[in-house]
Amino acid sequence: MSIRFFILSLILLTLPAIGFCQTYLRGNIFMYTNDTPVPGASVTNLTTGKTILATPAGTYVIEARNKDMVVFSFTGLTSDTVKVEEQLLKTGYDVGLKEDPYTLKNVTVTSNYQLDSLRRREQYGRYFEKGPGITGGNRPPDGVGISLSPISHFSKKSREQRKFRKQLLKNEEEAYIDYVFSPVWVTKLTGLKNDSLRQFMYQYRPSYQLARTLDHADMIAYINDHYKEFIRPKR
Repeated sequence: MSIRFFILSLILLTLPAIGFCQTYLRGNIFMYTNDTPVPGASVTNLTTGKTILATPAGTYVIEARNKDMVVFSFTGLTSDTVKVEEQLLKTGYDVGLKEDPYTLKNVTVTSNYQLDSLRRREQYGRYFEKGPGITGGNRPPDGVGISLSPISHFSKKSREQRKFRKQLLKNEEEAYIDYVFSPVWVTKLTGLKNDSLRQFMYQYRPSYQLARTLDHADMIAYINDHYKEFIRPKR
């Protein structure tokens, strides 16, 4: 009887430790000015180095512990940093990001996107290159077929590297859209400002694929056509 009691007590004592090892911070990321979600926002636990992206609905879930530092960021918005507390792990943490006034005042059609892109490629070059995949880049000794390497491909480190690479590529695409569809450029063409500008930018932001197919003249036509639609009286 005493042995069973001892084992039960040991299990109860270890359960809090197990739960502590896998605690999560979760919540919503939205625009502070109009409560619209910010899909694709980056959430980085600076303490562990792990990064995830917000869902299309602006929600996020990231592994975190008490006293970890977590930063929320998105291109063109001012980042928000929070020190995790036990209470936040229970209640969640909603983030309202504001537009970066420096970005709005200084983004121009002739920005340094190309230079910034080259710097990002130089800094994170090995992550931009596609990894060896499930084969591990190996072939059998006889040179026929492939040699699978599922252990390395599905390891925690490999999964995190692939996730980080996807995030880098996504950020690169978003930076290009910001370059050809900047707030300053849209303002010059339409005269929109403040909340009207933000609503237009959010509503008609082109996809990366579309942004790549439009040249300078096509982008002007794209903005002008959608501006007419934007100001058209609603029936």
